[in-house]
Amino acid sequence: MDVPRAPTVRATNSLNSFRIPHDSSPRTRRLLRGLARIATWSCTLLLLLALTPGAWAAEAGQPVTLVEGWRYRWGDSPVGADGVPTWVKDAAGQQGWRSMEPLKEPPDRGDNTFVWISIPLPEGTWNEPALFMGEVTNAIEVYAGGRLVYTSGRMNRNGREVSENLAWHLASLPREALGQRALLRIQSNNPNIGVFQSVQVGAHHELLATHTRDGQVPFVTGNLLLAVALGAGGAFIIHWRRRMLAGLAVFAASGGMVLLSLSGLPGALWGASALATKGMNLGIFLLVAGLMAFVSDALLDNRLVWFRKASAGFSVISGLGAFIALVDLGTGQRLQIHFMPIALLVLLVCLGIAVGEAWRGNPDARLFVAGFGILVISLAVTVLPVIGAVDWNFGNVTHWGYLALTLSLLSVVARRSIEMVRALELHTKQLEERQHEVRSLAERMGTGAGELATVVQQLRSSSDQQTEGVSRQAAALQEAEQTVKEIRRSSLMTAEKASALAASAENAEQVGREGTAALERTLSDLAAIRTEVSEMARRILALDERTREVSGIVDSVKDLADQSNMLAINAAIEAARSGESGRGFGVVAREMRGLADQSIQATHRIRAVLDGVSKSMREAALSSEKGDERVRQSLDAVRTSSAQFQELAIIIADTGASVRQITAAVSAQDAGTHQMAQAIQELSGQMQRTLKTVQETQEATRSVQSLAESMAGMATQTLKAKDAANAAAVR
Repeated sequence: MDVPRAPTVRATNSLNSFRIPHDSSPRTRRLLRGLARIATWSCTLLLLLALTPGAWAAEAGQPVTLVEGWRYRWGDSPVGADGVPTWVKDAAGQQGWRSMEPLKEPPDRGDNTFVWISIPLPEGTWNEPALFMGEVTNAIEVYAGGRLVYTSGRMNRNGREVSENLAWHLASLPREALGQRALLRIQSNNPNIGVFQSVQVGAHHELLATHTRDGQVPFVTGNLLLAVALGAGGAFIIHWRRRMLAGLAVFAASGGMVLLSLSGLPGALWGASALATKGMNLGIFLLVAGLMAFVSDALLDNRLVWFRKASAGFSVISGLGAFIALVDLGTGQRLQIHFMPIALLVLLVCLGIAVGEAWRGNPDARLFVAGFGILVISLAVTVLPVIGAVDWNFGNVTHWGYLALTLSLLSVVARRSIEMVRALELHTKQLEERQHEVRSLAERMGTGAGELATVVQQLRSSSDQQTEGVSRQAAALQEAEQTVKEIRRSSLMTAEKASALAASAENAEQVGREGTAALERTLSDLAAIRTEVSEMARRILALDERTREVSGIVDSVKDLADQSNMLAINAAIEAARSGESGRGFGVVAREMRGLADQSIQATHRIRAVLDGVSKSMREAALSSEKGDERVRQSLDAVRTSSAQFQELAIIIADTGASVRQITAAVSAQDAGTHQMAQAIQELSGQMQRTLKTVQETQEATRSVQSLAESMAGMATQTLKAKDAANAAAVR
């Protein structure tokens, strides 16, 4: 067991020397180490299987190789009455039989599709003698001791044969056939016909054990390729857009079925030669299609549109051929004759494209060309001795070529996978950085939302205070409006009285001009005039008091306007502090300030009008007092002497002029009161609009506060989600 131990040591050393980049993540390093272990143990197992059969075969050494006395005969034997070909009965005869070189195609074939080969069997003491035949093309029957002892495939005298075993054959021989000849009846419509590998006679169990061990390497390699196909197929199901995984799965499965069939173990161990042959036909049809799909996606990245379309079309043709071979083995084998040249041409195109990509520096193409080159070398080493181009023969070593190409495809996939993993790591790092940025942004949003909520609360408090002040101003203006309405009604009454007094004065003058006859009536009128003048003086004094009250109300309105102006200035300052969010509130503050300024100007105008009215009223009161004194003096004069009637008429004329002045002053007072009422009504309307604007500002403040609370909640949720994700990642 020393021989198989050396590869294990070398593999272990290669595993220890496998170096992993330091900048790789732990996941990538674990993946690379796992791939390295799998590759190491696989190579170790294959080397053990490759070296073990040679040692055991040397120990056995019992079978005899048949390399002398071979004869052949073209055509097919007639069948006797008992159903046995007549040539079987003349196996030892010389007539019609010619000598041939062993393990070569008989010469002078022509159009013949049948050939009989006679091989001498040595004497021996084997308990269960058997005849081993290597590669036989295609269908074969073995006759020994005058009877049929082995059949593989189905023969057709008037058509094409069906091959059921493309590996080696092991036919049991009757003991009495030893020392005689074995006859091989072979049919082949292929370009070659005959037996092309070793032919041996020995004990059945020894031959079976020897050649089963010889087939272990391709058998294990085929199973390994099927495992690769299964893994690639599963990966393709998960990542169905990666056509290179499908191509790898199809190629590995096809190569695995071909190697399983060539190993001969399915037929030798389980009697499943026909099933293995069907698998081989499927593999032959699908092998190039899978390789073409892999080249299109992995090496070219689907850049060549014509090659991608050609790959799809060739896959359809290959799939149809595989289906026909699966349904009817004979038809599938006949189709293979026409399919193989096309597949070979496509294979050369794939190789040319891969070489071109490798020349341009594509590392995947270089790996593919290296594996493909090993496959070509293994095919040449296997085929050249069969066709007689060389004298040496190492047997069927195509499994090493399939393994090398599959490993190269796996290397391409592994390299792509590593690049993908590194790209995912890079994206993961970028995602983590973005998550940190989001967390920081969320924290800043939470802080900003808190500050915004505080500012909004302050704005809301200021707005509430302003609303309260504006409401008080509006109420005061309404009271002032009612007061002005009462003053106007009093002014109207005063104007009416003044008009009546003017009419009385005119009558008095008329009476004075009429003479002494109307003296008594004049006296009565004067008494009435005195009474009315006194009443007018009282009313003028009362109107003066009302005017002073209006002046006080105007002062209150001015104070309220000053307070509104101060509130507007404070609101503008707070809006400026709030930045963008307080821009709208700043506009409202400016409007309030403008309204307050207009209110102040209106109160100034009202104060000026009231001052004029008060002055006129004082003058009218003074005039009324003087008129009363004069009327009293006139009455005294009238009572004392009628001679003074002219003076009384003059006094009455003066009184009429005063009354007209009073009437004019009362009219001016009424006009001023009307203007004041209009100004107060306008100011009241502006206050109502200001109150509405302040209410809208309150609503906007509530909306901003709700938005700030929502932002704070979103920031809190984002931070909680981030913490939960980090906790899940840690678990």
